[in-house]
Formats: sequence, structure tokens, C-alpha cells
Amino acid sequence: MKRQSSFDPAGILARLRHEEVEGLFDFLEHTQFWIKDSGGRYLKVNRAFLLNYSLPRTSLVIGKTDHDLSPAYLAEQFARDDMRVLKGERILGRIELVGGFDRVAGWFRTSKIPVRDRDGMIAGTAGITRRLPRLQAPEFPVPELAPGLAAMQKEPSRRWSNAELAKLAGLSVSAFERKFRRHLHTTPMRFLKRLRLTRAAAALVQSDRTLAEIAIREGFSDQAHFSREFRRGFGLAPRAWRERERCSRDHDTTGNQ
Repeated sequence: MKRQSSFDPAGILARLRHEEVEGLFDFLEHTQFWIKDSGGRYLKVNRAFLLNYSLPRTSLVIGKTDHDLSPAYLAEQFARDDMRVLKGERILGRIELVGGFDRVAGWFRTSKIPVRDRDGMIAGTAGITRRLPRLQAPEFPVPELAPGLAAMQKEPSRRWSNAELAKLAGLSVSAFERKFRRHLHTTPMRFLKRLRLTRAAAALVQSDRTLAEIAIREGFSDQAHFSREFRRGFGLAPRAWRERERCSRDHDTTGNQ
């Protein structure tokens, strides 16, 4: 009886060129794909990624970081995810609101995984994210959560409780909390806090409102509460954040003239 040779899929894959396979990601509509190194620099992106940033070619992205491509309040969020993934965590199928102020915010389903080198060490991250239908659409993947998510997005400054949000969803409080954590990978109140902080970070740069005005408008009890939570979330006091981002924006505008 003829002895069959051993099948070594890992060895075969190592000899195959993967560029053509990666090119398939260019045919994924409405789904962005990327690979970054351990420093957060982009190594590979697909066509949908370029379209999202209105960029004509890949060379304008390779070597750049999220701070080069996105507003700081979004880049900080992406960087925090990268740190978690570089420690070995996998973020799979998370529904998230990407934006920060209602005019441009959109719902996405995102997955991010660590990428290892030939020695098995984590050397970077890879991810995909797909824009979801609007909350009111029947195709939204978790329609039970849609009413509560819409309410928080519309009135983030309101003192919501899990019981109120669960009632909007038609679920018990425990069922609502389990489903929320399963699909958004956080609790309703932590999501609401992140929403408020992201909106506040955008307002600091995009408006001339005082810190006290932003605090009340975005649902914080007072300016001191706002400052404590902002520093905890972004690593800087709100005033320092505003000054840094405005200086950076003015420098970029002057440099591009």
C-alpha cells in the first residue's frame, strides 16, 4: 500500500504569495480593512478604507497613524483599542457609534485582532469595520437595542437609567444589560459616558462654548465633574485638550497654505 505524504497546510501557505488574496478585500463593499504595526502605523488598507477618508491612493495612508487621518477625539479611541489588541485581546463583532457629534455619527460593526510575526510575537493589529443600516431600519442587526441606542444618541445629557432603556427595548433590565454587553462590549452607562465624552471633545475644538456650557450640555453635573471624567478618559484636562488641538489645527492650516 502506497504511503501518503503528510499534509502540511501551514508550510504550503507560507510558500504562497498572499498579495493577491489580500486584494480580495478591495471587493468588499462598505467594509473597511486595515493592518497596522505595533506603533499604530498603517501597513495595508483596502479600497473602502480609502473611500471613507476620501483619499485617492494607498500611498497617502501607508506609514500614517489615526492621528494623521482622524480628529483627535476619534484617534484617541482607536489608539485605546490598539493597545488592548496589542496585549492579545480580540474585539469581535462589536457594534459601535463612530463619530462624536450627531451630524456625522454612524453605526458600525467592528472586529480587531492581533497580528503575530514568525516568532509568534504580537507585532501589529488588523481589523475590519462595516457600516450598519440606520437604527430605525429593519436590517439593523439588533433591533431590540435600537430604541435605547437612538434615545441615548438623541438625548445624551438626560439622566437615563437601565430600567428606562430596557423599557424602550421591551426587555427586562437583566436581558437588556446582557444583550447590550454582548453586542457593544460594554455596559449601557459606560457607553453613555463615552458618548458624552466624545461629543464634549468635539465641542471643545469645534465650538467656542465655555467649559461650564459644554459640561451641562453634554450631561455632566458641573464643570468639575466634566474635568475629572475628561482627564480620566483622554489624559488631559479639557482646557489643555482644547489648546493643544487648536494649536495643532492652526499649524496644519498654516502649513498647507
